[in-house]
Amino acid sequence: MEYTKSAKTVCHSEGAKRPKTRPERSEGTRDPSLLLRVTSEGSPRITVLGIGNLLLKDEGVGVHLVQKLASIVSDANVNIIDAGTYPDFLYLVDDSTDKLIIIDAVKTGDKPGTIYRFSFDDVDLDSAPPISLHDIGVLESLKMMALLNRQPKSTVVIGIEPKTIDFGLELSPEVEGKLSEIVKLVLQEIEETNRAMEVNK
Repeated sequence: MEYTKSAKTVCHSEGAKRPKTRPERSEGTRDPSLLLRVTSEGSPRITVLGIGNLLLKDEGVGVHLVQKLASIVSDANVNIIDAGTYPDFLYLVDDSTDKLIIIDAVKTGDKPGTIYRFSFDDVDLDSAPPISLHDIGVLESLKMMALLNRQPKSTVVIGIEPKTIDFGLELSPEVEGKLSEIVKLVLQEIEETNRAMEVNK
């Protein structure tokens, strides 16, 4: 199965702004949408981040997908996170993460429902910039992780071309029909990473 790889991908989000600083939260006030963990046991080695806004139809596809994955995956090595529209990787991604999988709406003008897969190596972090993920700092977070030597060994972005970015909770049929295919792709990434980890033990 082939997926489009693009270094000129633009992930779409309208009006989203990244806060200059993240406010401190107590356990009682922490936003539950930010941490959707499959298990509280073990140290996560694979982190899956779903990015998006559920109120803007296809813009929320990343969140829809991690919600589906959370009901399927029970591997203690996998940390599944609904990152919403403010994905601060330094806050959300555990230091022990070997592989980071980002799921998001990716807008290039291609056919709605088109699936994209590209790796961290496909992204030139020093350009201005070749891709813009959500306009709220995904690239900046990746740069900061690299500067602090906290980047995972592997980072993969899996995206889907949206059809409709507008107020509403439902996905377009073109995007809805591809959810199961993307879930399989993410599960394949997880399986391949787990196999590699076993070999390297």
